Amino acid sequence: MFMPVLSMPALPHDVEFLRVALLYLETRQVSPRATVIIDLRDEAADLDCDERVFEDGLNLLLDLDYIEGPGADANGLWLFRKLTRKGIEFVRATRDPADWARMKHQRAVGTVPLR
Repeated sequence: MFMPVLSMPALPHDVEFLRVALLYLETRQVSPRATVIIDLRDEAADLDCDERVFEDGLNLLLDLDYIEGPGADANGLWLFRKLTRKGIEFVRATRDPADWARMKHQRAVGTVPLR
């Protein structure tokens, strides 16, 4: 069974926000795969967060290989292609709020292996 990487809480980002961002990005994917233009200001407002926090979160998800870019563009835009296999597995494992709460609890008590 896949255990998502739960080492993200040690980073200076809110793991709950990163989960919400991945769930949101999943809805923005198009088929066939094409680059989706994300307006950081508008999308951050929709997610009730600061534009810079949203951009930093996207960059972190890109660096962690949870999403494919190409990434930041000019004038407050960010170019997104798709969730990677790692991102898809994380979303599948954490989509259900009860599963997500259980995983966070297991991580807190040290029973979830880190990768």
